[in-house]
Amino acid sequence: MIHHRAEFMPVLNEEKGISRIVFWNDIIQDRSIHEMSGIDLPVVIMAGGRGTRLKPLTNIIPKPLIPIGEKSIIEMIFDSFKKFGMREFHLIVNYKAAMIENYISEIPDRDYYVNIVKEDVEYGTGGSLSMLKGVIDRTFFMTNCDTLLDQDFSEVYNFHKENNNELTIIGALKHYDIPYGKLEFHNGGQLQEITEKPELTLTVNSGTYILEPHLLNEIPEKEFFHITELITKISERNGNVGVFPVSEMSWLDIGEWKEFKKTQDFLANRQHNLG
Repeated sequence: MIHHRAEFMPVLNEEKGISRIVFWNDIIQDRSIHEMSGIDLPVVIMAGGRGTRLKPLTNIIPKPLIPIGEKSIIEMIFDSFKKFGMREFHLIVNYKAAMIENYISEIPDRDYYVNIVKEDVEYGTGGSLSMLKGVIDRTFFMTNCDTLLDQDFSEVYNFHKENNNELTIIGALKHYDIPYGKLEFHNGGQLQEITEKPELTLTVNSGTYILEPHLLNEIPEKEFFHITELITKISERNGNVGVFPVSEMSWLDIGEWKEFKKTQDFLANRQHNLG
């Protein structure tokens, strides 16, 4: 068995601090050599939002059904998990739920199970999970429907289990070039240092997680509740919350127009290169 770990190399600045991290997968673009490891886990997809950042399109089409190339967003998410052996999906819907349900029922040659769970009101990214109590009884993935990850999910699962985590966040590196000079100064207003156009690398929440099923019992029923509130509860009782970092190029954010366009261009270029 070949294990592909998230190998990376830190890039240091003049002060010997880490300015950014370069992942091997960012350099080697052909990922078809990766051996897929099968993990049979449920996947919960949060697809109930109104997609306000993608208006006016989402006034007509719910965000999960927006096309990227020849497939909808939700189908691409199904595919990203399915290739690692996951074929049980629980789809939390609310806005334009009937349209989403009808579309999924007509996907041709569907070889995976989709359980449609309808919110009566919006319960937030955590609150709607309470509707799955008694439905999911083993470790599961959860993801937003505006996130695509090009990542071996078996690596994330192994990391989660090896570290005894109750919840693991997939964190994506995000690199920013600041187009201004950064000023460091003393309390009295005297300049200490100026750095021209610094580079900043952050690890941000990709919106994809692994959770243990007992956490469903810690979520209040029929209340608005963020997943971050659950993370805080776990931390406050000294439970293990892990972060699994992936490279910037492994994470495609399609929740707003700028990132959506970048995702379309990236996937089109990749398809062209593979073709």
